[in-house]
Amino acid sequence: MPAARVHRGLVLSGDRFIRTAADSLALRSALPAALAVEMEGAAVAQVCHDYGIPFAALRTISDRADDTAHVDFMSFVDTVASRYSAAIVKALLASLQPSPKTPQALIFTPRVNSCQ
Repeated sequence: MPAARVHRGLVLSGDRFIRTAADSLALRSALPAALAVEMEGAAVAQVCHDYGIPFAALRTISDRADDTAHVDFMSFVDTVASRYSAAIVKALLASLQPSPKTPQALIFTPRVNSCQ
């Protein structure tokens, strides 16, 4: 895999796919600090906020949000996004050190009442 670059900053979230240069230019003009546009993160972030759950988004950018947007998105997911995301999650998990405050997994088994 070619080396990935990590960016931190403003990511826009909306309810439609940005597919034309005109749409992309309008967004960049209105919000020049924006690094990317996506469609799912804001909804998940809002629910996490409402329930006090920490949230972080990990995105692999699939296109330039213009007339050159990928036609075969699933091919992009299979060949690029899934590999980068898996590598990042593995590195993150490997960097986590368990501590006494880290909750341990809880396993629940149903109680079965037997009649004998």
